[in-house]
Amino acid sequence: MRRAIARGRVFPQSYSTDRRFSRLSIMAIALYPLMWANADDQGRLGGDPDEIKYTCCPNIDHITKSDIPALLTELSENHLIVSYKTSKTEAIQMLDWWEVQRLQWAWPSEYPAADGWKDHLRYKKNAKEVLTLNWPVSPEDSPERSPENSAFSPLTTPFEKEEERGRGRGRGKSPEASGEKPAPSPSDFCTDRNKISAQILEQFRYCFGHVKAKEPRKNIPREPAAKELAQMRDLTEELLAGGGVPLDFVKQAFREAGSQEEKSKKSISYVAAILREWLDRPRERSP
Repeated sequence: MRRAIARGRVFPQSYSTDRRFSRLSIMAIALYPLMWANADDQGRLGGDPDEIKYTCCPNIDHITKSDIPALLTELSENHLIVSYKTSKTEAIQMLDWWEVQRLQWAWPSEYPAADGWKDHLRYKKNAKEVLTLNWPVSPEDSPERSPENSAFSPLTTPFEKEEERGRGRGRGKSPEASGEKPAPSPSDFCTDRNKISAQILEQFRYCFGHVKAKEPRKNIPREPAAKELAQMRDLTEELLAGGGVPLDFVKQAFREAGSQEEKSKKSISYVAAILREWLDRPRERSP
């Protein structure tokens, strides 16, 4: 599944004066930035109209599912996207993607590349290695790099643990950094709202449960208060907006928070902080 969508994306200011963009209809102008925000790390998303409607504009009534094929044709004719078929489905590549993106991590896409398209990868291959491929990062920005126009030959480099990089923040260790489990592949990420919400609720009940005085090893499941339910809903939406989350990460994050001595850390906000760090997602702050 897609990873880290709608996080750290740059939508070019140049589109304000781009002739391709100015030729679009109003609906195409509205749809294109939403497709951009929901593309994966390689600038791709599914090309099925149903999927585009559900993913990019589910609550925008004036863009209907029946409108989308014509809008995609319009975007393609103006050289903003390429629509192509894969062995299983249709896919879309945002053409200007790598001209403006400055991502820290770029994971493989679930869709194969279009003909002639070069992927740029930088992701955690396992607990100790970072794999880079055609990674366009300047030397001063990253020690894990390959030449900007390198051939398709992967470069693996050691992956430093948080404590080795001096970035310890008092939170739980990432599964990748600690070696407890390998880095997830894109297919590990759950994007089902009900499954993520259910996992959060289940782990809250048991990891933040009350301990019986006469039976110190037995927890009584605790039901969340109204404020905590609201925090759970916010966390679910945040995880979905970022491209989903491995359900096992949710479980491990709650266990990490539940094992803390400080009462303040047995909270949804602390779990959210752990997940942001593990998933390399910055916290979105209100303007």
